[in-house]
Amino acid sequence: MSWTPNEYKAFKKGALLQDVDDLENMARMAVFHRIAANKKKLNIEKDLFDARSARKRIIDGDNAWKESKKIDTTRHAKAQEAMKKWAENFNKKR
Repeated sequence: MSWTPNEYKAFKKGALLQDVDDLENMARMAVFHRIAANKKKLNIEKDLFDARSARKRIIDGDNAWKESKKIDTTRHAKAQEAMKKWAENFNKKR
């Protein structure tokens, strides 16, 4: 059996989407186990794995789809900068 390039690409995307589904299922199982053990609610997409974003990235052709949970570091950088300015002003007053 030989595949056309488009058939191969579709097969590859399908296999990657299946991996995303497996990871999402494992994330759901982890949440259920945690809820059962600790009686706390977790948001699967925010706390463990964002499957929607991963699927969208695969369909768009992004190879870094496993990094679907993006961490915003802008607030941290702003806080660090503010702390440096505060420390400089504090040291000037001494």
